[in-house]
Amino acid sequence: DVQAEYAKYVKADEIINSDAQVISETGGFAIDMKLELAKPLADRELPLYICEVNGETKYIIPVFGNGLWNILWGYVALNSDKNTVYGVYFDHAGETPGLGAEISTKIFQTQFDNKIVMENGAVVLSVVKNGQIQHPNYQVDGITGGTITSNGVDKMIKNSISQYSTFLKK
Repeated sequence: DVQAEYAKYVKADEIINSDAQVISETGGFAIDMKLELAKPLADRELPLYICEVNGETKYIIPVFGNGLWNILWGYVALNSDKNTVYGVYFDHAGETPGLGAEISTKIFQTQFDNKIVMENGAVVLSVVKNGQIQHPNYQVDGITGGTITSNGVDKMIKNSISQYSTFLKK
């Protein structure tokens, strides 16, 4: 279970609001992102996990969205600068094996390492059609034959991370 694995490193599982104010210093793992995304942004409780890896602070943002057949979810871990990806983890509830299901492989996920998340106040981290990368600082190749799932990951990243934009700018 990924949540249990992350819990080994988590120093804090805060809940913040869209203005980056801490609502609670615990309870982030209890948040149901599907329910929170249905609320207006100003009313959402956003989990934020703060970790330490090799003596460096990492911020982990959960992401949630839709793929071709069902839901997608995961985590985007950021370095202490809050703008460079330390690593990602994605999973799915029923994407096509060998196609969209490839989002859960290291080959797909490691493409995100060291990518930039935001530029000029907007989330630029993105998944583009395989072979169409124009901005290697923040774009990764989508999955050939898994276009709808790749688009779902792209939208999931942008929608989820944009909720944290005030926190990321601080």
